[in-house]
Amino acid sequence: MALRRSGSAKSTLSMMTRRATKYQRFLNFSNVFLLIVSTFLMFTAAILMKFYHIDKLHFWSTLFQIVPMLMIVLGVYTFLLCIYGFIISNYEHRPLLAIYALLLIVAFVAQLGSIFTALELRTTVAHGGTVSPSAVIDELSKYGEDSTTTANWDELQRDLHCCGGSGGSVYGIGYKDFRSTPIGKNNSVPDSCCHQVSDGCGNGILGPRVQESDIRNKIFVDGCLTILKDKLETDVLPIMIGYAVIGVVLALVELITVVLACAYVAQITRKRRREDKMWRMGNAGDDGAGAPDEMDNLRSSRGETVC
Repeated sequence: MALRRSGSAKSTLSMMTRRATKYQRFLNFSNVFLLIVSTFLMFTAAILMKFYHIDKLHFWSTLFQIVPMLMIVLGVYTFLLCIYGFIISNYEHRPLLAIYALLLIVAFVAQLGSIFTALELRTTVAHGGTVSPSAVIDELSKYGEDSTTTANWDELQRDLHCCGGSGGSVYGIGYKDFRSTPIGKNNSVPDSCCHQVSDGCGNGILGPRVQESDIRNKIFVDGCLTILKDKLETDVLPIMIGYAVIGVVLALVELITVVLACAYVAQITRKRRREDKMWRMGNAGDDGAGAPDEMDNLRSSRGETVC
């Protein structure tokens, strides 16, 4: 009877070891997927900020700043979390696995929030109309006084070949927005509005004696928001929809990984209890010589000293 009981215990422990190995493979596969997707999130956020300048449209809606920043923060957080997951997956360390599961829950909740803000941004662009003229003028009035605002508009105007805001659908009048700003009181526009940028090229361009044709020959006249509106509707709206779909898949994988990590912790707990029971039984001489040998191997695999 003692030999049969020892063989049954060995078989149970072997099965638990195989299951633990499966959990490790599942966690590693999940980490690979999350690592790839997190890299995609950071890359997408960089495109939105570099080519579509949505982070500079905070005066239209704060969502234009929140969405790309949240994508970057989530991408970096998930990337680092995956590295942590790779490191601990090969160790049967319950506290570290529990911490991993808690961090994944945080990522899951944040991902749901990111999906919501992305869909809200899509609604703002698709159905929210255009930014109010007063908000544009207030933003342009900071040009030359606030370094961040100045740098943002210089980059917008150089990259998009535009001048001023004018969030409507009318082209050719964007530069006129500067008439109501401090720089416009000197009949000037930023140098970044010029076709050929040079120091002082925008000075006096709004003077009463300057012909409309001369203005068009020297500076860009379309509003930056007028140009961006087309880009947002054509390119950014599909990106937001795609991000929401991928975000849902990512959230589901994170939730499944939490369940796997918790199951792995439970499996390790049961395995440790079984090992301790066998160790006590082996020391008592109830299971013969086989059980201590099996426990020596198990404890050696866990990094414990075998006496």
